[in-house]
Amino acid sequence: MTAQVLPPELLIEAMLIEAEYQGAREALTGLLNRRRSALYKLWRTCKNPSLIAANLPTTIKKETVEAAVVKLAPPQDFELLELFEISHV
Repeated sequence: MTAQVLPPELLIEAMLIEAEYQGAREALTGLLNRRRSALYKLWRTCKNPSLIAANLPTTIKKETVEAAVVKLAPPQDFELLELFEISHV
C-alpha cells in the first residue's frame, strides 16, 4: 500500500481556515463572557430578569438573564429566593 500525498495547497487552505475558526471561537467565548457579565450587573441593580430582558434586544430573554446570573453569581446571591428558584429549574 502506497502512502497518499495530499495536495499542499489544500492542506494550507485547511490549516488557515482552522486557525481562523479557532480565533473566531476564542472571540465568541470572550463576547459570551462579557455578555453574561453585563447581564449579571444589570440583575444586581434590579433583580428582575423580565424587566431587564424587556429593555434589551429580543435575542435576550428572561431565561438568558437568569442563566447569566446562575453562571456568575457568588454563593451569597444564592441565598436570594428568586435565584435559588432559578437554579433549581
